[in-house]
Amino acid sequence: MEERPEMPDERPQRRREYSGAGSTLGAAAVIILAVGVAIWYFEFAGGSTSSSTEAGYGIVALPDELNPTGEPAVAQEGRAAPNFTLATVEGEERSLVDFRGDYVLVNFWATWCPPCRAETPRLQNFYEDHRDQGIVIVGVNQQETPERAGGFAEDFGVTYPMLLDRTGEVSDGYRVSTQMPVSYLVDPDGVVVDVHLGEVLPGDLEELLERHVRS
Repeated sequence: MEERPEMPDERPQRRREYSGAGSTLGAAAVIILAVGVAIWYFEFAGGSTSSSTEAGYGIVALPDELNPTGEPAVAQEGRAAPNFTLATVEGEERSLVDFRGDYVLVNFWATWCPPCRAETPRLQNFYEDHRDQGIVIVGVNQQETPERAGGFAEDFGVTYPMLLDRTGEVSDGYRVSTQMPVSYLVDPDGVVVDVHLGEVLPGDLEELLERHVRS
């Protein structure tokens, strides 16, 4: 029997043939999703969070002589508050231990948090009324840019220190998630004496004064 010669492939580019609209749309959806995530990250998380841009900031060691409990600093009542160093929206460096001698209400917040926005005017009024009476407020913004946090502070007329937790390290150290606001009252010796979850209401602020500052 005569062998038939092998026929050449009539479709040498068959692996590159059009595979239908589904494949094209799927690839486009992936690209759009990736772009959306990138935009969200740089808009809300403040861009780069590399250690090189935040060197020296975050949770820092609490000197033994500033820890009256003799136990590791932990964000809970009865324990020394974890020390931290962060930049303010103006670019100044502040640490929690800078406020020793006063009661400090450490308030974790973000601009996208409705309860945070609602409580800010009363926190500002409280700060103005009591900052000369041994109690101050320190706001810790969670992972937003100086421009966004600073614009918020300007819009609400905030004059108490606003610090930028750009990497989220301090929020993690204080066990703060996206469920904000969260506030910690730290006494003049640096010990956590009260933890308030959620929006701070006028009655809450008065109760803090009566239970801790005026007692």
